[in-house]
Amino acid sequence: MLIIVLVFGFNLAIAQQDNIVHSIQKGESVYQISRQYGVSVNAIFDLNPGSRDVIYAGRTLLIPNTSNSSTPTTTSQVNSNGVSNYEVQRGETKSGLSRRFGVSIAMLEQQNPHIVNMLQAGHIINVDKSITEVKRAAQQGEHIVVKGETLWGIARQNGISLAQLEAANSSQLSEFLQIGQTLIIPDKNSVTTNPDEYLVQRGDTKFELARRFNMTIAELEAKNPQIVEMLMAGHRLDVSKSAVITTITTPSDNNVETTSIETNNQTSSDGDYIEYTIQPQETLYGLSRKAGISMEDLMVLNPSLRVAVNKGDVIKMPRDPNQASTFTETTFDNSTNEIEINTSNRNAPLYANLNSESATGLYFYTPFSSQELSSPEERQNMVNADPDKQFYIDFFQGAQIAIDSAKALNLDFDVTLIKKNIAKSKLEITSTHQKNALLIPFLENASHYPVVVSNENISVIDIESNITSTDSTKVYKSIPSDEFQKIKTLNYLALQNARVIVVSNLEEAKNKTLIQSIIPDAKFLKVDNSGNFSQNALDNTLSTNKPNFVILDSEKTSVFLNSTTALMSKLSTYNVQLVLLESALLPKQNQVSDMRFRVLKLIFPSVLDPQNKKDINEFERSYDDVFGIKPSKHAILGFDITLDVLLRLSQDSSFENTVNNIVSEHPHLRFEYKKSDESNYSNTGLHLLQYNSNEGLIEID
Repeated sequence: MLIIVLVFGFNLAIAQQDNIVHSIQKGESVYQISRQYGVSVNAIFDLNPGSRDVIYAGRTLLIPNTSNSSTPTTTSQVNSNGVSNYEVQRGETKSGLSRRFGVSIAMLEQQNPHIVNMLQAGHIINVDKSITEVKRAAQQGEHIVVKGETLWGIARQNGISLAQLEAANSSQLSEFLQIGQTLIIPDKNSVTTNPDEYLVQRGDTKFELARRFNMTIAELEAKNPQIVEMLMAGHRLDVSKSAVITTITTPSDNNVETTSIETNNQTSSDGDYIEYTIQPQETLYGLSRKAGISMEDLMVLNPSLRVAVNKGDVIKMPRDPNQASTFTETTFDNSTNEIEINTSNRNAPLYANLNSESATGLYFYTPFSSQELSSPEERQNMVNADPDKQFYIDFFQGAQIAIDSAKALNLDFDVTLIKKNIAKSKLEITSTHQKNALLIPFLENASHYPVVVSNENISVIDIESNITSTDSTKVYKSIPSDEFQKIKTLNYLALQNARVIVVSNLEEAKNKTLIQSIIPDAKFLKVDNSGNFSQNALDNTLSTNKPNFVILDSEKTSVFLNSTTALMSKLSTYNVQLVLLESALLPKQNQVSDMRFRVLKLIFPSVLDPQNKKDINEFERSYDDVFGIKPSKHAILGFDITLDVLLRLSQDSSFENTVNNIVSEHPHLRFEYKKSDESNYSNTGLHLLQYNSNEGLIEID
């Protein structure tokens, strides 16, 4: 026993001599301690296995004693003369290191050629600033960035698409292009034209690709084993499908005839198309939506359509059923002289009970007349005088697409524009229809909203106008309010076993009272106007033994950038997730890279549903065909809200009854109305979304 004790004591003494015992101070992290002693984080983890998960103030860590080590170790030094033996940490980039060390990326790569292709954690960096920078010539398949260049310009210069360039350089692109940065230029023919293959682009996810190619994630992985562990830009995927049976409907002399056609992936001169017979009352716009291509592309495929759309003509339509429109599909039944309407399941209750016999009235309360809206010159003059008027023009352009869609369904309604007059306190509407709706978009001052008096039943639709109801009318607020967005998000956080920290650049967070009413033990932390934390303030607030939800309560982009940079540096020690209480606080993508959103798994409420990509692309294509531009947020609201109102007006029951019993979902918006009092309904169709590095955006509540 004595011998064992002596041997153990001797070995312990030797171990203590080889290592330094560090007493952990409050607020310290393993990374900070590793920098203090000039050792790697992994070296500390190897000696202290439990430190990978959490460390506690007052306890000790063994630190490798580099002076007594029998094997050489690296001691990093960063000074005015250069860099010596710096070990790259996880998450660091060339652009970040070049700024930190005060050298260009070209100089960094010149003296460390092992990082040219890719910078990796564990790489050792050495830089001698006394060495003259040699301008490196680009090799075949490379491009060295110079001042003033952009990704778009480089892609165009090399005859490739921006997506190809981003995919080839996904591992090194950050928020900004850096002078001296070496980009890989892929072969312009590297993107396959084979319809059975797909080259993964930057930002693609398994979830989105599986949905795009009409298969499950498991099927996608079975065909492409290389993506099981991780999907990466540049992967070439097999997206071929097994033979399927598609049914198309063509008219016969007596009734609807259903023909089965076997489809496969073999290509021939007409292998990608089927013959389709134009039905009564179909339009070029409706056919293009059914085909899933633009009107121009459809006319190129069928030149006869440039002359006229004639009932009974046979035209070519794309064979792929995934391209078919999800808005509406119509077939004509000669035996009943009726149009059958097939729609997506989510709106089946609305489409199943459409009444095309009774006419309804649709009114818009606007700052201009129908003559002013229809005149390009007068519209431009109004926008020049007041740029905010563009919101209304975009809204009505979106509404026009919805009106055309409703007409394609044979719905009977009259559209009237009422030019607002702030001098009038009463708005009298005389309608010849039993059911009517008045849409009031973007009212600048709700106090100017007049009392509505109508001889028939009329429902008032509030679109970001914040109007109040009267005794004679009911108001339906079509957009979930900012307050509801905050409450829904906070209620979700309150159900998690986590610490909630509120960060703002104000003396007192503007939502403090609301937050404390739902999460009483929330912590509040102030940053300066640039978004920087005082020393150790963040570490002292974060919890080491539970998740940390950090609510960023600021509208300043600089605060978002700097505070999220600080939060990302804590991910190796703490479980941190970023939260925004309002979708309006989400920075624009041209200001902040969504890389930050993904890394911090951002949670935020959203009125719009970005996941419904098929229907969104369909609407954007239709809008672009008609107006030649992509739709703005206000055009999106104009389409979804107008279409939903027209469908609800065209039911056999009252508008209020449809609101009480039917939840609808259009390309961007969900309409789930709840009664807030006797005269007011509010739309609660809000999406709580989270960025996920593997699946893109996911809905969490």
